[in-house]
Amino acid sequence: MRRLSMTVVLLALMTVGSGLFAAPPAPGQPTVLITGSNRGIGLAFVAHYAQAGWNVIATCRDPASADELRSLQAAHPKVVIEALDVTDHARIDALADSYRDWPIDLLVNNAGMLGALPAQTVGGLDFALFEQMMAVNAYGPLKMSEAFADHVAASDQKKIVALTSGLSSISMTVKMPGFYYYRMSKAALNMGMRGLRTDMRSRGIVVALIAPGMVDTRLLYDSGWRGKSLTPAQSVTGMAAHIATLTAEDPGEIVNTDGKIIPW
Repeated sequence: MRRLSMTVVLLALMTVGSGLFAAPPAPGQPTVLITGSNRGIGLAFVAHYAQAGWNVIATCRDPASADELRSLQAAHPKVVIEALDVTDHARIDALADSYRDWPIDLLVNNAGMLGALPAQTVGGLDFALFEQMMAVNAYGPLKMSEAFADHVAASDQKKIVALTSGLSSISMTVKMPGFYYYRMSKAALNMGMRGLRTDMRSRGIVVALIAPGMVDTRLLYDSGWRGKSLTPAQSVTGMAAHIATLTAEDPGEIVNTDGKIIPW
């Protein structure tokens, strides 16, 4: 009996991230794809859209260890979990191909790295960390957007968003020291998404940059930050409200979760 139980558990883990939705979406039933869904803001995005009745493609690097995400999936049958590392471009292409006939109304480029502050401060700069952060924070969202552009174009809502930060703002740099790599990678993301916005306009796709604010996540805690912060659910509620209002006429400014414009 114990051997049978272990077999069932192993089969369950093997199927996580390996299955598509059972049937195409019904009319009026939108789909969202979210990167970095196993914890923090990404997990809160999954919960938000699952509770709203959306089809949710939740991606993370290791679905088998994403206990909270799998619990959400168990409670919401419209959630599918897929294994994805946004630095693995071949895997991104393979995932896009597996969903080639599935319209995706909203692509949320959430996966990101903040990095430890000491390694991004003069005297301790770790340039290997910089390369990793650029791969995750800047290249990853651009590759995801390229790979899934056809899926988004085939949908009703046609939206691509990427999470940026007030720390990427040149005019706001004086407010906090350090975090060079994070700032630079998010500034690169901003420029990439603005260029993509221009290229996608003819296809009816809206590309937007949103900022979550300072959010109480492990990623923020590990950086050494101990200031005031929002819960992931609070942050996502604000961002989702803004995403819902996006139209082709959106001016393309960076909007914080509280609705305030973040200067470049």
